[in-house]
Amino acid sequence: MPNLPHLILPRAEFDLPRKKTGFGRPPKRDHAAHGQALADQLDDVLASFRDRRRPPGIDPSLIVRVRLNPQAGVDEATWERCGLILLSVDENKTLVLFSSDAEMSDFKRRLSEYQGGPPPDQRGAPHQQIFAAIDEVSVVRPEDRLGRLFRTDGVEDPGDLDDVMEYVIDTEIWDFGDREANRGKVEELRRFIEQRGGRVTDDYIGESLVLLRSRCRGALIKELLQVDYIAVVDLPPKPSLTVSELLDVGIGDLPRVPSPASGAPGVAVLDSGLTAGHPLLGPAVGEATTVPTSWGDPSDGHGHGTMVAGLALYGDVEECIRSRSFVPRLTLYSARVLNDRCEFDDENLITTQMREAIEYFRKTYSCRIFNVSLGDQRLPYKGGKVSPWASILDTLARELDVVIVVSAGNYEHDPGPGNSTDGHVQDYPQYLLGDRARIIEPATGAIVLTVGALAHSAHVPPGSAGDSVSFQPIAQQEQPSPFTRSGPGIGEAIKPELCEVGGNRAYDGLIGHPRAVHELSVVSMNRQYIERLFTTDTGTSFAAPKVAHLAARLYESFPDASANLIRALLASSAEVPGPAEEVLRPLGTAAVLRVCGYGRPHLQRAQASDEARVVLYAESALAFDNFHIYEVPIPAEFIEEDGTRRITVALAYDPPVRHTRFDYLGVKMSFRLIRGRSVDEIAEAFRQRSREEPKVDRLTSTNFDCPMEPAPTVREGGTLQKSTFTMRRRPSTDYGDTYYVVVRCEKKWARAEHAPQRYAVVVVVEHSEEVNLYNEIRARVRERIRVRARS
Repeated sequence: MPNLPHLILPRAEFDLPRKKTGFGRPPKRDHAAHGQALADQLDDVLASFRDRRRPPGIDPSLIVRVRLNPQAGVDEATWERCGLILLSVDENKTLVLFSSDAEMSDFKRRLSEYQGGPPPDQRGAPHQQIFAAIDEVSVVRPEDRLGRLFRTDGVEDPGDLDDVMEYVIDTEIWDFGDREANRGKVEELRRFIEQRGGRVTDDYIGESLVLLRSRCRGALIKELLQVDYIAVVDLPPKPSLTVSELLDVGIGDLPRVPSPASGAPGVAVLDSGLTAGHPLLGPAVGEATTVPTSWGDPSDGHGHGTMVAGLALYGDVEECIRSRSFVPRLTLYSARVLNDRCEFDDENLITTQMREAIEYFRKTYSCRIFNVSLGDQRLPYKGGKVSPWASILDTLARELDVVIVVSAGNYEHDPGPGNSTDGHVQDYPQYLLGDRARIIEPATGAIVLTVGALAHSAHVPPGSAGDSVSFQPIAQQEQPSPFTRSGPGIGEAIKPELCEVGGNRAYDGLIGHPRAVHELSVVSMNRQYIERLFTTDTGTSFAAPKVAHLAARLYESFPDASANLIRALLASSAEVPGPAEEVLRPLGTAAVLRVCGYGRPHLQRAQASDEARVVLYAESALAFDNFHIYEVPIPAEFIEEDGTRRITVALAYDPPVRHTRFDYLGVKMSFRLIRGRSVDEIAEAFRQRSREEPKVDRLTSTNFDCPMEPAPTVREGGTLQKSTFTMRRRPSTDYGDTYYVVVRCEKKWARAEHAPQRYAVVVVVEHSEEVNLYNEIRARVRERIRVRARS
């Protein structure tokens, strides 16, 4: 078992601006013809703006939709010079822009100059970088403002709304970049809704997210869809929960449960509440509350929250039962965020509920780990923007420096009409990669830690379904659970990042459907503890709190760690189980990452090093468009001893996010592992260079840039990245006794107040044989620190 303390990863003293990237080239256009087409489209947009009938009391806002060529890009500053504010960017490069000038004078003047063609002293037409990139200019239509959940319910057009029916809706307003301006729009909209018989029950004005919750009849919603500055009108999200069965275990078989030690790390569960009187939970409960507090009763009327809480507190409840030992190492907190119908509050926005709950436990009890095993089955991720729910969780993770663990969601496979019901078995695991099996909101969040599920057993006990041969487990042990959902997430990020045990299901051929079996399910606490202490259920809901438990336990060893370091340590310790790898690998190289992410984390490997597996880590902050270089000592035994050698790098960072943008992350970070070059040569290769300076070797050869898996193009979409360089043959001594990790930070749309960007990096140096790498690496790190202290 690993029992040696991790080491500090030494950083070279370089902090130079990194090389910037461009925005792509616009397509070649006939400036006169293309310019005239854009001018005609713009005239139509402006005419529509002037002639449109708007609800009284609503100030008009000129909102324009611009579709860019897929091969081109235009930066935000360029739009601003044209008098436009960028509000939103979709995955298909469709932009939504706001103009404070009702005639768009600056934009039209530049467009006219573009139409005129190149001046005598220039090769290209003026402003061609922007206008050649534009495919089309158009208006935002009322039906464009209908949200995804409305469409799921069959409301594709405003005419599909029932005029007299009352709806609970969430209205998102375009973020105009100024909090006071956003507040003014919210108050104007509130007055308008209430004057027409609606009722606003909540609002949220964040850094990049503006929402109202209201009750409105269909006729009023139709008017709202005409308001220029409204981005989306949609139904609120709803959680998807299941009810569990019971196990037969008595309290008399277990010793008394002690309270956790004073100052024990905390883990907070946001769910259906908590049965705080459960004898195995009660001694560890710090506080159970409700959000909103007006609900009063924090107890769990469903059972889901109590099951999740038991796993968050103990991790492996089944192992605790077998060992007859329940000793809490954590303090447990609970916020009931679901009402008596197991739905979110009708009056408050989900963003309000999430913020109030997480801020309360963070500020009152310094709790750093939060579990959200909730999701809306109606919202599988189909690309594009993430939901406000995911966005607020990401924002809170960044603002409060906390780890928020979210379940990937459960998928119920349907072979489809005309197909054999045996497809539940025959189609596994291919169906996990289908569009309908994509992760659901809020698992799409970029900074939240998303968790998928694994099967821990394939044992179907005697007596099940009359011992019918048609009653078979769908997954084998350590394969993906047959209900787990897959990625990728926004920006092709690896999602879920981690996986844990969530249970299995058996297919009953007699009824043609899968069903749960106790022995294939996850065991945890039963809210009706007087009848039975424990119950069982399956789902990613029960995989997520196991990871939350591990994350909270890491604070025992690293009490001052950032949330970034906790995420990086978990990823560095994770491994995809062999059976999961074997069943997914034939489906393509991306299948393993899409279903299992980086694998199942291991607490001991995350907490401690051993002689042949040495973990080095660093936490820092990096200015935009800069890079840091870290030194990785390579002992002689690592090179000389036969066997498999691995160097793994994990990087975690928490960038600002903007819900309205497809380029959701305001900052992108990445890393490279370089060998065979000095630190000065590496710094010279990665620094910014002027046009006049000579080109240098960019170290792109695999002799120097170590080929790692997953490759940069696969891993760099996420805020948690992990990759491994594997050497099965003895590496050349020409590469030297020090490798280098270059960590780079690239500014996207982030503002100056977001700088510098925080991050954590973990490097694991390991050898398959029993060699002592630890002592030499530790000695070299200590010497490096002493040298730095003297200089």
